[in-house]
Amino acid sequence: MSNTADPRLEEPTRPGTSAKYLGGRPYYQYLISFVIAGVFLYACYSALAAILLPNTVQTIEFQHYFSGTTVTTLDQLTELTNLANDVNAGTVTATSEQAHLLDLLKQYEAARASSISNMMIVGSFFTLFAQPIVGVLSDRWRSRWGRRAFWIVAGAVAGAAFMIGLRYSTTILMLTVFWTTAQVSLNFMQGPLSTTVADRVPAEKTGTVSGLSGIGMMAGFTGGSVVAGILMNSMGLDAYFVFAIAVVVGALIFVTFAKDRSSKDLELREFDWIAFFKGFFVPLFDHDFRWVWIARFMMFFGYTAVSNYNLYIIQSHLRPAHTAAEANTIVATLSAAALPVQLLMLAFAGKLSDKVKRRKPFVIGASLVIALDMLVPLLVPTLPMYFFFYILLAAAYGMYMAVDVALFIDVLPDPNAAGRDLGVANVASNIGQMLAPFVAGKLVAHTGGYSAIFITAVIAVAISAAAIIPVRKVK
Repeated sequence: MSNTADPRLEEPTRPGTSAKYLGGRPYYQYLISFVIAGVFLYACYSALAAILLPNTVQTIEFQHYFSGTTVTTLDQLTELTNLANDVNAGTVTATSEQAHLLDLLKQYEAARASSISNMMIVGSFFTLFAQPIVGVLSDRWRSRWGRRAFWIVAGAVAGAAFMIGLRYSTTILMLTVFWTTAQVSLNFMQGPLSTTVADRVPAEKTGTVSGLSGIGMMAGFTGGSVVAGILMNSMGLDAYFVFAIAVVVGALIFVTFAKDRSSKDLELREFDWIAFFKGFFVPLFDHDFRWVWIARFMMFFGYTAVSNYNLYIIQSHLRPAHTAAEANTIVATLSAAALPVQLLMLAFAGKLSDKVKRRKPFVIGASLVIALDMLVPLLVPTLPMYFFFYILLAAAYGMYMAVDVALFIDVLPDPNAAGRDLGVANVASNIGQMLAPFVAGKLVAHTGGYSAIFITAVIAVAISAAAIIPVRKVK
């Protein structure tokens, strides 16, 4: 039977582009494959950023600062951190040897934070234009497998190879190089994968799919942290292999079970490099797109400023201090505890947004809750309150992510350039993720603590909420 007669599909008006799923088996098969690929992709991001890289960095910096001293293991830093808290509180006076070790601890804390921030800013800088570039290239890609499949698989395979490189890195420079190349490669997978929503899903279903996409993202982030925390304590850096394999499997599942139409008949205009680079800025001239872009940038800036230092915050900001192994376990437990409410909000918010035909109240409300929630660990830095903070953050961020993607699709200036424009939308995320660790690292180095990070996050996320108000096209 010809596909043109299939009532489950809406045929494209432009040759070489994708049919849209109206329902039935093709729609649900796409949804399942899309969510699985997203789970595995975001699990890699989470495992690397939350657990594996911070542990690797602090091991390298620990050897640099404490080699030849009486502090021979990372676990001993917990006692030293508690001593520093007592000295700062005026309840204990340090001996000369202890004072020397406390000075080394201060240098180590600053170096650890700076190394992570420098790695993240370099990686994010090189990924700034990765998604817009791959978006444009995939918009124009002619293949029997459609426009996006090649880039999804190639990005996953390259990302996996560079993750294995991270496993064998022994210096901060090596980590930075392999993290940057891995991040760029995974962005080459992420961009085309996200664009398939605009390609294949009709407007009335984008909120639902956006919510499911958010579920996949949050499940991946949570699962990545949980699994990485467990694996780091049991198999060490060999955990990199597990996530390298997972991202390739996710990509192969998607292109196998959510096959696209051939794009060999795609009509292409002559390629103009000047127009290509100018095109990055075209959507930002659109009023609504620009405000939603600013909102996403500020949200990711505020969220990343805290989340990138989660492991170190647990070790050094909470009272009492915790060992590296304890922090790995706590991160895994936090993620597992937050997952149910996160998934509930993701599933609920996307569908409700479609039903009431509103996007702005969900995004603004979630942003304001996150801003207020960031005050909790600032004012009460204890582990029980950190659990409260983390679970509420997961719920609000779940609502935000469920609707934010749908909001961006609703304000796209040019549906025929969805790959490019959604790539530009993701640049907002990348810039926020690039600048946040840099600013946060400097704040830790200059203040000697993590309180300033939470204050900065509160301000950034509040601005994110305000930026949605001027949007006109969407209610």
